[in-house]
Amino acid sequence: MTSGSGEYAYVERLLAGHRRLEQLIHRTLAAVPDRELRGDTDWLPSLIDGLEALRREAAQHFHEEEMGGCLEEAVAHCPRLSHELTQAEKEQRELLANLDELIADARRLRLPSLRDVQLLGQDVRTVVRKLRAHEAVENRIIEHGFSISLENDDPLATH
Repeated sequence: MTSGSGEYAYVERLLAGHRRLEQLIHRTLAAVPDRELRGDTDWLPSLIDGLEALRREAAQHFHEEEMGGCLEEAVAHCPRLSHELTQAEKEQRELLANLDELIADARRLRLPSLRDVQLLGQDVRTVVRKLRAHEAVENRIIEHGFSISLENDDPLATH
């Protein structure tokens, strides 16, 4: 791939945002306690920090997507993708609302039971699945719109 200039610079930037989100997802999932709750809540501040960082990064990433025009350009090349883009933009608001709800739920926990922790962990994993699915849709829009492959994160490889 080129060095940030040329036709694929905005694709590089979008993919860098996807990588940052994935790093934060890993960090956040690592803070979710395992099945054995030892009666402490030492994990809770790390989980809240991870969720807040993920929410901030997702909001910034979504804003950059809206302003950067990469997805819109992909749709301009392949108009049949316009419905997918509309759905993806709608999902962004829902994902941010889901993250806000998770953060609020985590902040309300004081002395969580094992069941509380299990439910919170399930909710975190559900939002992560939705976020990853959303990013996959965006990748598909880019691949089809620009007739490139993002396999191995190499946008210059063609389908």
